[in-house]
Amino acid sequence: MATEETGRTAARRRNLAEGKIDFTAMYATHDAFERDLRRLTGAVAEGRAQTPGVAAGWESFKHQLHIHHTAEDATLWPALRRKVTEPADVEVIDAMKREHGRIDPLLAQVDAGFASGDQGALSAAAAEAAQALGEHMAHEEAAALPLIEAHLTKAEWNEFPKHSRKINSLGRGLEFLPWMLDEADPELHRSAMRILPAPARVIYRRVMLPRYAGKAYWK
Repeated sequence: MATEETGRTAARRRNLAEGKIDFTAMYATHDAFERDLRRLTGAVAEGRAQTPGVAAGWESFKHQLHIHHTAEDATLWPALRRKVTEPADVEVIDAMKREHGRIDPLLAQVDAGFASGDQGALSAAAAEAAQALGEHMAHEEAAALPLIEAHLTKAEWNEFPKHSRKINSLGRGLEFLPWMLDEADPELHRSAMRILPAPARVIYRRVMLPRYAGKAYWK
């Protein structure tokens, strides 16, 4: 496992240093999904799964994941499908869509565990969802993001965050950045802050962060 993580981290560093597409937000979002699933499994193990903060954190996670996958399915995979011709590359795109479809039923199993109060079922469902999503994101970073780097223009890539903002609500949109950067890797955090213009950094510190902290997710 350590080797896999080291390889994934090294690939991220190379891309951030050399790639034409800036995947900072993609990497940070993936880390945020993994962080929330660790918080879920930790809350279940500690017997805190039925607290309001955990329930709110789970709903926030599901919303952010829905926006993320919906925007990918609407923008990135169709744009790539129009450009790639190699069968192996086409299979990568098809796999991304299949994996998205596999995850939603696993989230429904977590919902069922919450509703039933069966801690054993909830624990098993949370672990299965965490494993499936973790494997999907690792696969995406290793196989799909290099295709994006090779075949899409910056303008085509930018359709992904634009679509994400379009389908998000205003309230959830204000939460996205602090949610994404909550416990973020310091290098990713610095990269994200460099992308933001100075006025946006002020809004982030004075409005977004306090608003997000007030939600007390996962507490």
